[in-house]
Amino acid sequence: MKSKIVAIILFLLVATPCFAGDPVVLVTNEYMPYVNTSLRESGFITEVVVAAFKEVGVETKIEFRPWRRCAMLVEDGKVFGAFPYAVTKKRQKYAWFSDSVWECRNVFFYLKGRLGDYDFTNLEALKRFRIAGTSGNYYEEIFEEAGLRVDYAPGEASGVRKVWEMRTELFAEDELVGWSLISRIFPDHRHLFGSTPTPWNVNPQTVMVSKKYPGSRELMEKFNEGLKTIRENGTYQAIFMRYCKGFPVVAIKQ
Repeated sequence: MKSKIVAIILFLLVATPCFAGDPVVLVTNEYMPYVNTSLRESGFITEVVVAAFKEVGVETKIEFRPWRRCAMLVEDGKVFGAFPYAVTKKRQKYAWFSDSVWECRNVFFYLKGRLGDYDFTNLEALKRFRIAGTSGNYYEEIFEEAGLRVDYAPGEASGVRKVWEMRTELFAEDELVGWSLISRIFPDHRHLFGSTPTPWNVNPQTVMVSKKYPGSRELMEKFNEGLKTIRENGTYQAIFMRYCKGFPVVAIKQ
Protein backbone atom coordinates (compact mmCIF):
# COMPACT_ATOMS: atom_id res chain seq x y z
CA MET A 1 0.00 0.00 0.00
CA LYS A 2 2.81 2.38 0.93
CA SER A 3 4.58 1.71 -2.38
CA LYS A 4 1.38 2.52 -4.28
CA ILE A 5 1.05 5.86 -2.49
CA VAL A 6 4.67 6.73 -3.28
CA ALA A 7 4.10 5.79 -6.94
CA ILE A 8 1.03 8.04 -7.15
CA ILE A 9 2.91 10.97 -5.61
CA LEU A 10 5.80 10.53 -8.04
CA PHE A 11 3.35 10.40 -10.96
CA LEU A 12 1.70 13.62 -9.88
CA LEU A 13 5.05 15.37 -9.50
CA VAL A 14 5.99 14.41 -13.06
CA ALA A 15 2.63 14.89 -14.73
CA THR A 16 1.56 18.13 -13.06
CA PRO A 17 2.67 21.26 -14.92
CA CYS A 18 4.86 23.78 -13.12
CA PHE A 19 2.62 26.86 -13.15
CA ALA A 20 4.80 28.33 -10.42
CA GLY A 21 8.49 27.65 -9.98
CA ASP A 22 10.57 26.75 -13.00
CA PRO A 23 9.73 28.90 -16.03
CA VAL A 24 7.94 27.42 -19.03
CA VAL A 25 10.39 27.12 -21.94
CA LEU A 26 9.34 28.28 -25.41
CA VAL A 27 11.46 28.42 -28.56
CA THR A 28 11.37 30.77 -31.51
CA ASN A 29 13.62 32.46 -34.07
CA GLU A 30 14.31 35.91 -35.52
CA TYR A 31 11.16 37.10 -37.30
CA MET A 32 10.92 40.88 -37.12
CA PRO A 33 8.74 42.63 -36.11
CA TYR A 34 7.19 39.58 -34.43
CA VAL A 35 10.36 38.18 -32.83
CA ASN A 36 13.64 39.97 -32.22
CA THR A 37 16.68 38.11 -30.88
CA SER A 38 18.32 41.29 -29.58
CA LEU A 39 18.12 42.18 -25.90
CA ARG A 40 16.85 45.70 -26.61
CA GLU A 41 13.36 44.67 -27.70
CA SER A 42 11.91 41.18 -27.99
CA GLY A 43 9.29 41.65 -30.71
CA PHE A 44 5.52 42.04 -30.93
CA ILE A 45 4.46 38.38 -30.64
CA THR A 46 7.18 37.58 -28.09
CA GLU A 47 5.88 40.32 -25.80
CA VAL A 48 2.28 39.16 -26.30
CA VAL A 49 3.16 35.57 -25.37
CA VAL A 50 5.11 36.63 -22.28
CA ALA A 51 2.35 39.07 -21.21
CA ALA A 52 -0.40 36.46 -21.64
CA PHE A 53 1.43 33.95 -19.46
CA LYS A 54 2.33 36.63 -16.90
CA GLU A 55 -1.36 37.53 -16.64
CA VAL A 56 -2.08 34.02 -15.32
CA GLY A 57 1.00 33.83 -13.10
CA VAL A 58 3.24 31.71 -15.33
CA GLU A 59 6.89 32.68 -15.81
CA THR A 60 8.41 32.06 -19.24
CA LYS A 61 11.86 31.49 -20.68
CA ILE A 62 12.39 32.24 -24.40
CA GLU A 63 15.17 30.44 -26.28
CA PHE A 64 16.20 30.98 -29.90
CA ARG A 65 16.72 28.09 -32.29
CA PRO A 66 16.52 27.54 -36.08
CA TRP A 67 12.92 26.97 -37.21
CA ARG A 68 13.38 23.27 -37.97
CA ARG A 69 15.00 22.75 -34.58
CA CYS A 70 12.09 24.52 -32.87
CA ALA A 71 9.64 22.05 -34.40
CA MET A 72 11.82 19.08 -33.46
CA LEU A 73 12.03 20.22 -29.82
CA VAL A 74 8.23 20.49 -29.68
CA GLU A 75 7.76 17.11 -31.34
CA ASP A 76 10.15 15.43 -28.86
CA GLY A 77 8.56 17.13 -25.84
CA LYS A 78 11.81 18.88 -24.90
CA VAL A 79 10.02 22.26 -24.64
CA PHE A 80 6.47 23.35 -23.96
CA GLY A 81 5.97 25.16 -27.25
CA ALA A 82 7.20 27.25 -30.15
CA PHE A 83 5.88 30.43 -31.75
CA PRO A 84 4.69 31.86 -34.06
CA TYR A 85 3.47 28.75 -35.89
CA ALA A 86 0.60 28.03 -38.27
CA VAL A 87 -1.48 24.87 -38.12
CA THR A 88 -0.61 22.12 -40.63
CA LYS A 89 -1.68 18.47 -40.87
CA LYS A 90 1.89 17.32 -40.25
CA ARG A 91 2.26 19.42 -37.11
CA GLN A 92 -1.11 18.31 -35.75
CA LYS A 93 0.32 14.81 -35.34
CA TYR A 94 2.59 15.95 -32.51
CA ALA A 95 1.25 19.32 -31.36
CA TRP A 96 -1.76 21.25 -30.17
CA PHE A 97 -2.27 24.89 -31.11
CA SER A 98 -3.24 27.82 -28.92
CA ASP A 99 -5.80 30.47 -29.78
CA SER A 100 -4.64 32.81 -32.54
CA VAL A 101 -2.03 35.33 -31.41
CA TRP A 102 -1.98 37.17 -34.74
CA GLU A 103 -3.36 36.70 -38.26
CA CYS A 104 -0.72 36.83 -40.98
CA ARG A 105 -1.28 38.02 -44.54
CA ASN A 106 1.06 35.95 -46.70
CA VAL A 107 2.07 37.77 -49.89
CA PHE A 108 4.79 37.73 -52.53
CA PHE A 109 7.46 40.44 -52.76
CA TYR A 110 9.09 41.46 -56.03
CA LEU A 111 10.92 44.26 -57.85
CA LYS A 112 8.55 46.63 -59.61
CA GLY A 113 11.07 47.09 -62.42
CA ARG A 114 10.76 43.39 -63.27
CA LEU A 115 7.09 42.61 -62.69
CA GLY A 116 5.32 45.99 -62.68
CA ASP A 117 2.26 45.97 -60.42
CA TYR A 118 2.04 42.20 -60.06
CA ASP A 119 -0.79 40.60 -58.10
CA PHE A 120 -1.49 37.06 -56.97
CA THR A 121 -4.22 35.06 -58.71
CA ASN A 122 -3.57 31.38 -57.96
CA LEU A 123 -0.72 28.99 -57.21
CA GLU A 124 -0.84 27.50 -60.71
CA ALA A 125 0.14 30.89 -62.19
CA LEU A 126 3.31 30.90 -60.06
CA LYS A 127 4.87 27.92 -61.84
CA ARG A 128 6.64 30.22 -64.30
CA PHE A 129 8.52 31.99 -61.49
CA ARG A 130 11.47 31.18 -59.28
CA ILE A 131 10.42 31.79 -55.69
CA ALA A 132 12.56 32.43 -52.62
CA GLY A 133 11.33 30.81 -49.42
CA THR A 134 12.37 30.08 -45.84
CA SER A 135 13.11 26.48 -44.86
CA GLY A 136 10.94 25.09 -42.09
CA ASN A 137 8.01 27.33 -43.03
CA TYR A 138 4.50 25.87 -43.09
CA TYR A 139 4.13 26.57 -46.82
CA GLU A 140 6.78 24.02 -47.80
CA GLU A 141 4.07 21.34 -47.96
CA ILE A 142 1.72 23.58 -49.94
CA PHE A 143 4.30 24.72 -52.50
CA GLU A 144 5.58 21.17 -53.01
CA GLU A 145 2.06 19.91 -53.72
CA ALA A 146 1.55 22.79 -56.17
CA GLY A 147 4.78 21.92 -58.01
CA LEU A 148 6.39 25.34 -57.54
CA ARG A 149 10.10 26.04 -57.98
CA VAL A 150 11.26 27.29 -54.59
CA ASP A 151 14.79 28.15 -53.47
CA TYR A 152 14.85 27.72 -49.69
CA ALA A 153 17.24 29.28 -47.18
CA PRO A 154 17.38 29.12 -43.35
CA GLY A 155 16.66 32.86 -42.85
CA GLU A 156 14.10 35.32 -44.22
CA ALA A 157 16.68 38.00 -45.10
CA SER A 158 18.09 35.73 -47.80
CA GLY A 159 14.78 35.87 -49.67
CA VAL A 160 14.81 39.66 -49.93
CA ARG A 161 18.40 39.62 -51.18
CA LYS A 162 17.61 36.97 -53.81
CA VAL A 163 14.88 39.21 -55.24
CA TRP A 164 17.19 42.24 -55.19
CA GLU A 165 19.99 40.28 -56.89
CA MET A 166 17.45 38.91 -59.41
CA ARG A 167 18.16 35.30 -58.49
CA THR A 168 14.41 34.85 -57.98
CA GLU A 169 11.40 36.81 -59.18
CA LEU A 170 9.35 36.43 -56.00
CA PHE A 171 9.82 36.05 -52.27
CA ALA A 172 7.08 34.42 -50.18
CA GLU A 173 6.66 36.07 -46.80
CA ASP A 174 4.28 37.56 -44.28
CA GLU A 175 3.43 41.15 -45.21
CA LEU A 176 4.73 42.78 -42.01
CA VAL A 177 7.89 40.68 -41.93
CA GLY A 178 8.73 41.33 -45.59
CA TRP A 179 8.38 45.10 -45.39
CA SER A 180 10.30 45.15 -42.11
CA LEU A 181 13.17 43.29 -43.80
CA ILE A 182 13.16 45.55 -46.87
CA SER A 183 13.14 48.68 -44.72
CA ARG A 184 16.09 47.36 -42.69
CA ILE A 185 18.23 45.88 -45.50
CA PHE A 186 17.44 48.28 -48.36
CA PRO A 187 16.19 51.48 -46.67
CA ASP A 188 17.09 53.68 -49.67
CA HIS A 189 15.48 51.34 -52.19
CA ARG A 190 12.23 50.47 -50.44
CA HIS A 191 10.24 52.19 -53.19
CA LEU A 192 11.61 49.75 -55.78
CA PHE A 193 9.91 46.78 -54.10
CA GLY A 194 6.29 45.78 -54.35
CA SER A 195 4.07 43.19 -52.69
CA THR A 196 0.96 41.51 -54.04
CA PRO A 197 -2.17 43.36 -52.86
CA THR A 198 -3.98 40.02 -52.77
CA PRO A 199 -2.57 37.63 -50.15
CA TRP A 200 -2.15 34.05 -51.30
CA ASN A 201 -3.05 32.93 -47.79
CA VAL A 202 -4.28 34.43 -44.52
CA ASN A 203 -3.54 32.26 -41.53
CA PRO A 204 -3.58 32.48 -37.73
CA GLN A 205 -0.27 32.43 -35.90
CA THR A 206 -0.29 30.43 -32.69
CA VAL A 207 1.83 28.89 -29.98
CA MET A 208 2.51 25.31 -31.15
CA VAL A 209 2.30 23.15 -28.02
CA SER A 210 3.99 19.77 -27.53
CA LYS A 211 1.65 16.84 -26.84
CA LYS A 212 4.51 15.11 -24.99
CA TYR A 213 5.33 17.96 -22.59
CA PRO A 214 3.96 17.26 -19.06
CA GLY A 215 0.76 19.22 -18.40
CA SER A 216 0.95 20.99 -21.76
CA ARG A 217 -2.81 20.98 -22.38
CA GLU A 218 -3.51 22.70 -19.06
CA LEU A 219 -0.72 25.22 -19.67
CA MET A 220 -2.13 26.01 -23.10
CA GLU A 221 -5.57 26.64 -21.61
CA LYS A 222 -4.03 29.03 -19.09
CA PHE A 223 -2.21 30.81 -21.91
CA ASN A 224 -5.47 31.20 -23.85
CA GLU A 225 -7.07 32.65 -20.73
CA GLY A 226 -4.24 35.16 -20.35
CA LEU A 227 -4.35 36.06 -24.05
CA LYS A 228 -8.06 36.81 -23.82
CA THR A 229 -7.48 39.02 -20.78
CA ILE A 230 -4.70 41.14 -22.34
CA ARG A 231 -6.85 41.68 -25.43
CA GLU A 232 -9.66 42.95 -23.22
CA ASN A 233 -7.58 45.18 -20.93
CA GLY A 234 -5.66 46.98 -23.71
CA THR A 235 -2.22 45.41 -23.15
CA TYR A 236 -2.28 43.63 -26.51
CA GLN A 237 -3.13 46.81 -28.43
CA ALA A 238 -0.42 48.79 -26.63
CA ILE A 239 2.22 46.20 -27.56
CA PHE A 240 1.06 46.17 -31.18
CA MET A 241 1.24 49.95 -31.55
CA ARG A 242 4.74 50.07 -30.09
CA TYR A 243 6.05 47.71 -32.77
CA CYS A 244 3.80 48.07 -35.79
CA LYS A 245 2.50 51.64 -35.88
CA GLY A 246 2.70 52.92 -39.45
CA PHE A 247 2.81 49.50 -41.09
CA PRO A 248 0.26 48.97 -43.91
CA VAL A 249 -1.90 46.38 -42.16
CA VAL A 250 -5.54 45.95 -41.27
CA ALA A 251 -6.93 46.77 -37.83
CA ILE A 252 -5.99 44.57 -34.90
CA LYS A 253 -8.07 41.38 -34.76
CA GLN A 254 -9.99 40.90 -31.53
